[in-house]
Amino acid sequence: MRANLGPPVSLDFLDGYLFRLLQEIVSKHGLDESGFENYYGSRITEKIGGLIEYEERLARYLLEGYPGRRVVHAGIGIGILACVLACNGMTVAGVEYYPKRVASAHHLRSALIEIWPEVEARYEIIEGNYPDALMERAKTAPPTSRFLPRWRAPKPAAGPSTPGPWFDSNAILIFTNVASSWSDDTLASIIASLPRFSEVLLDLRLFGTIRDDEQDRTVLFDRIAATARSAEKLPQLAIGSHFARFVFA
Repeated sequence: MRANLGPPVSLDFLDGYLFRLLQEIVSKHGLDESGFENYYGSRITEKIGGLIEYEERLARYLLEGYPGRRVVHAGIGIGILACVLACNGMTVAGVEYYPKRVASAHHLRSALIEIWPEVEARYEIIEGNYPDALMERAKTAPPTSRFLPRWRAPKPAAGPSTPGPWFDSNAILIFTNVASSWSDDTLASIIASLPRFSEVLLDLRLFGTIRDDEQDRTVLFDRIAATARSAEKLPQLAIGSHFARFVFA
């Protein structure tokens, strides 16, 4: 698998290159229309760079521990982490529901492909909410009638949905900064989908809601760990983050 990775791209280089691309997007579209708002906008106004600490550390963790693996990143935002992984040989599906951020993610992806054409095959952006965006809906052929010309026949109806190819028992699923105020049903649906993957990495603090209390994070950790083969917390990934790793396969 390592033979397919190609030359590694320095994270320091990507930090500066992505920062320049962020500046270009904001210059052209503004913070609001680009979907940057304060979260990404602060990287520019405070001259932080393209990558912030948890993204860099998580990228190094994945590239060192899972070289060449398939990754699903649920809630990519504008796709900074996905860009870094794809440039360094991992195959990534980034799921994002916010149209403005999806547009900016496509801008970054297109810019990378101009320099590293292999990224085109490694990085797919999927618009929608996880896990529904990864489902495939079969089409049911409409009933035919000998009294209606074919061009007037009703369109095929949507059939039952089935798991798409990105539900991969060998893939890694990651959630980073996803504080979207999920409903209890949404949270249950997402947790139920986790065993479809080999491993899951997520920030216990920023998973559907903000959990500043350690007890709340422990409740979430125990809930997911109950169906996993093993589970561990990863406090070393970044200061202030609360990442955990769950192994299912």
